[in-house]
Parts: sequence; structure tokens; C-alpha cells
Amino acid sequence: MLGGLLAIAAALILTVVLPLLSYRRATAAFHAIERLHRRLDALEATLGRSERRPAAIPAPSPRDHADDADRTVAEPTAAPPTRLTRSTDAPRALEARIGGRWLLYLGVAILVIGAASLVRFAFANAWVTEPVRVLIGVFIGAVLVWSGRRFSVAGHRTYGHALAGGGLAIWYLSVYAAVNLYDLVGPGAGFTMLLAVTTVGALQATRIQSQGLAMLAVAGGYATPWLVGAGTTAPLMLLVYASVLVGTTVLLAHRGDWPVLNVVSFLLTGLTWFVWALRWRVGDDYIAVEALLTLFCGLFLWIVRQMQRSRHPAAPIVRSVLWTTPLWYHLASLAVLEPHWLAYLVYLIGITSVGLLLAVRFEAIWSRLPLWGAVVVPLLAWSSGELDGSWLMPAIVTWLAIGGMHAVAQVELVRRSPSQLHPSDVLLTPASAGATYVGLRTLLQPLGYAGAGEVALPLAIAVGLIGWWIGRVDRRAQGHFSVSAVSLAAIGLMTWLGAPWAPAWLALQGGGLIWLGLGERRDWVRGIGVVLVLGAITRTIEIQFAPVPAGYDVFLNHRAGLGLLITAVLAVLAVRHARTTADADPARSAYLAASVVGANAMMLITLTAEINAFWDLRAVNNAVVSAELARQMMLSATWAAYAAALTAIGIRRKYPPVRYLALGVFAITVAKLFFVDLSQLDSVYRIISSLALGMLLVGASYLYQRYGTATEPVPPAPSDP
Repeated sequence: MLGGLLAIAAALILTVVLPLLSYRRATAAFHAIERLHRRLDALEATLGRSERRPAAIPAPSPRDHADDADRTVAEPTAAPPTRLTRSTDAPRALEARIGGRWLLYLGVAILVIGAASLVRFAFANAWVTEPVRVLIGVFIGAVLVWSGRRFSVAGHRTYGHALAGGGLAIWYLSVYAAVNLYDLVGPGAGFTMLLAVTTVGALQATRIQSQGLAMLAVAGGYATPWLVGAGTTAPLMLLVYASVLVGTTVLLAHRGDWPVLNVVSFLLTGLTWFVWALRWRVGDDYIAVEALLTLFCGLFLWIVRQMQRSRHPAAPIVRSVLWTTPLWYHLASLAVLEPHWLAYLVYLIGITSVGLLLAVRFEAIWSRLPLWGAVVVPLLAWSSGELDGSWLMPAIVTWLAIGGMHAVAQVELVRRSPSQLHPSDVLLTPASAGATYVGLRTLLQPLGYAGAGEVALPLAIAVGLIGWWIGRVDRRAQGHFSVSAVSLAAIGLMTWLGAPWAPAWLALQGGGLIWLGLGERRDWVRGIGVVLVLGAITRTIEIQFAPVPAGYDVFLNHRAGLGLLITAVLAVLAVRHARTTADADPARSAYLAASVVGANAMMLITLTAEINAFWDLRAVNNAVVSAELARQMMLSATWAAYAAALTAIGIRRKYPPVRYLALGVFAITVAKLFFVDLSQLDSVYRIISSLALGMLLVGASYLYQRYGTATEPVPPAPSDP
């Protein structure tokens, strides 16, 4: 036993004490050499300046010439000063670096390896008992921490900080071994000892101004409950301890001007919460857990506020990281409260109210859009779940409260700055109205309420009243609410008729945005409207060419109604753009052509769908023997007649896009005649189809021959010489 202790003591002297002393002496000699080099450089610079600036000598008198001549003969001439050279400085500096640093580092590494091997051999042969092993670790850590402070005070900051950090790490490992490997102390005592180590590390970091040591102390503080297992018996106390640790880190970062410590604390706090969520269930403690989450969010946001005026180089990065705190707080709160529906709904209303109050207070208008999305998306997902009827009324109140609070905030912001409606309000107005309808419908429909779809009508009235209210402050903002109200009314009407409501809402809302975007000269608003109208057209075409249901009335059905509605919307937009001058809207011609062509194309698609439905019903009922032949002939005749009408209108209105559309329809009809009609139709149908198409083509050609020249004059041909 005694021999083992003596061997370990000798190893400590060889590996710790002697290397430290030798390093200190070597570095002192190295710095002395550096000081001599600097003094030599200064001396050389002084001599050089004296050579370049000779002193002014007074003119000698005539009677002094003889004495000067004698003195010149008697005194030897002084040699001019020569510059010192440092031709051998570079090799000497390299030699000093190798001898003073590299040999020291190499020797210390070899001694540490040898001492570690000796200690391991002593432990394996039971020369040292377990308590003595822990005490040896504590002693080594203390020596390293003390040496690190001494070296830092002496000017060797990097070396001193490294030694102090190594000593702190050895202390953590020693306490961990005492608790988990050797069972020398319990978790409570181990927690207290590790807390003391963290405190000593923080104090030492402040004294020697070591940010790295402070980071190590903060990381050790967060790891303390997991190293000793204290967090496994009191999960809530673990969160309380983490909150205290956040506050302590804030003080440490402020005292040492280390804002990066706040980022370390933020990341380790998030890791603590993540591990905590994986190991324990919230259960009935969800209110306490939510309170601690709110405390953490408040602490980190307070840190952001305190760092607004910081000029530290890392301050912008720290603020950017900590500004994500509300997002993580929201996600964690949703996960904690989701099993408890009442607290979940109260939280969504509360977070909406707080967010809107801050947005109105600081006029952060853009923040309302992500706030709305962060609340509505989880609420809609929750409303789509399998829930019983006890939550119905609170859920309805939640949807109405969220929509109402956003409307009130929008009115207040418009009242404060009655200018052009903010882009976030342009997006929020239709989105909030539509999402409220979808949420209420999702709640009511599974429970069998007959009027689940008609809830859009009272919502339309409410949105219209809000628009009237906001119109008293700003007339331009009223238009957006009016469009949303009309779109909701269309949803209610289509639902009452048993028709799909989504294409109608997309068409009316998109058309309204195109109209408003033209009046406000906002191309991006018109772009969103175009996307919505294209979605309405795509969905309507899918519906029109779906299988025909039983009891279908041609042209008196929702499919034809949707087609006519979209055609009417496009026609109104065409008229609106036609009344706009090119100076007011550079894109007038493109939007006008797209509206005219789209309206006619939608009308032709609707006619085609209804003709197909008409003959599909006859084929099912066997009312007509050759229903397919009659269908093909009617399609060809309808397309040709429509193309001829477009030709006449395009020539009369002198509008080329309509004529181009007519030529395109003629081309499709001719292709259909050759590839379908002539090969499938009977002789009678084929003859009728060919004659009808031929006469229409000849008539269209006559119109071009007679009126085309007057519409688009052709320059006269050059006269013959």
C-alpha cells in the first residue's frame, strides 16, 4: 500500500510538478530573449535615425583653425557607426522554439502517458484503494486549477486556461466515479459536490477571464443531474434546476462579457428538455411544465432585449439564435398540452392574444401572418381528430375568437396608419375567413349537423360587417373584406345546392384579388389571384369530366353551374381590363387576352362536358341506338359553330386573340373530322358532319376575305417600273 502511494507520488512529481516548473523556466527564458530582440531592434532604429539627421555644427572662428588642425592630427578619426545585423536571429529563434516549447510539449506528453500507465497498473494490482483513487483525482485537479490560475496571472493565459480546464474536467470525472463506479457517496452528496465544482469553475473563469473555462463550467452544470442520476427521481426539480442555471449563466455572461455563453445555455436547455421529454410523461403535471416552459421563454427573450444595444462581435449571431425561442416554446407547448383539450384551446387563444397585443403595440404587422399560421394549423389538425361532443362549444368559441381577434387587430392597425393595405393583411383577410369556415365545418360535419355547410352564410355577413367598419377608416381596405364576404356567400350557396364549394371559392376569391390588384397596382396580388383562378379551372374540369351520376339534368346541375361561374368571372375581368388604359397597366394586353381566351375556352369545355353527359345518359338508358355517333357529330358541329362565332366576333371587334382562338378551335375540329369522324361515323353522320364543317369554314373564310383587309390593312405592293 505504502509503496503504491510512493510510486504514484513520484509519478505526480515527474508528470505534473517538474513539467510545470520546467515550462515556466523555459517560457521565462524565451520571453527574456524576445525582450532582448525588441531592445536591439529599438537600438538599431535609434542609431539609424541619428545617422539620417546629423546635428548642426557652428562655424569655427579663424583663430581656432590652428588648434583644430593640431587636434585633427593628434586625434584619430572615429570609425563610422555600423548597423547591428540579425543574420543569425532566424536560426536562433527556431532553436529557441524547438528547445523551449516543442521539447517541453513532447516531454510532457510522454510523461503523462507513462504516468497514466503507472496509475493504471497500480489500480489493476490493487495498490490503491477506491477512496484514495478519488482523492488522487481531486488532488490532481486542484493542482491543475491552482497552476492554471498562477500561469494566467503570470501572463501565460492560454497555457493557464488549458490547465484550469483540465483540472475542472478531472474533478467532474472524480465525483462521477465516486457516485456511479465506486458507490462511495449517494446521488444527493454527488450532486452537491458537482454543484460546488461548477461554482468553483465559474468563479475561476471570472477571475482569469477565460470564456472557455466558463463554457466548461456551464456544460458541467447542465450535465450534473445526469452524471449523478439526481434527475431520475425528481423530473420537475430537474426543470427547476435548469431554469436556475439559465439565470446564473446570464449573470456569468454579463459579468465576463461573453454573450456566446447564452447560446450555449440555450442549446443545453433545449437538449435537457428533449431528453426529459423522452424519459418522462407529463401526466397531470402539465400546468407546472407549461409554467416552466413559459419561464424559459421569458428568460431568453429578456436576454435578447438586453443584448439589443450590445456591440460585441458575436451579439448579432446570439440574437439570431435566441430569437427562435418563441418557435421552440410554441412547439413544446403544443406537445405538452395536446392531450388536455381544454388547456390546449386556452393556450391557443392566449398565445394569439399576446402575439396580437405585441404586434399592435410595436406595429409589427408582418408578425401577425406567422402567428396566425402557428395557431390555425395545429387547431385545424386537432379539429380533424376523433373527439367527442363535449369539446364542441369550446372549439367553436376558439375558432371564432381567433378570427375575431385578428380582425380587431387589423382594424386597429389600419386606423393607426390609414394607407395602402399592408401585404400581410391582404393575405390574412381571405386566409382567416376561409380557415374559420373550414374549421367550423370540420367540427360540425362529423357530428351530423345538417347546417354544417351553411355556416358560411353567417360568416359572410360577419366579414361584410367588419369590412363596412374598416371602410369607415380606409375605403381601399374595404374591398378585400367585400371579396372575402362574397366568396363565403358563394360557399354557402354552393353547399346549400349540394355542389362542390372549393372551385367557387377559388374562382371568386382569385377574381377579386385580380380586380383589387389592378386597382392598387400590385402585380403580386394579381399573381396570387391568377393562381387561385387556375386552381378553380383545374378543379372544375376534373369535376366536369367525372362519371355522370344518375338523375343528371343537362345544364341544370352544379357542374355546368361551376363552368358558367368561372366563365362569368373571367368575362368580368376581361371587361375590367378593357376599361384600363395601357399607361395605367403595362400588362393590360396580356391580362385582357388571357381573360377573353380563358372565358371562351371554359365555355367551350362546359358545352363539351354537357354534350358528353347528355349522350352518356342516353347510352345507359338505351334511348338512342347510335348514341356515340350522334355525340361525335354534335361535338364537331358545336366546335365548328363556336369557332365561326369567334371568328365573326374577332373580326367585328378587331381583336386578334379571339380570332387566333377561333383558328385553333377550327384546327382541332378539322383534326377530329379526319381522325375520328371519317373513321367511326356512319355514312349519313359523316356526310352531315363534313358538310356542316365545310360550310362553316367557307363562311369564316368569307369573313376574312371581306373584312380582314379593312381590319388589318396590308401595305400596297410596289408599282411596276
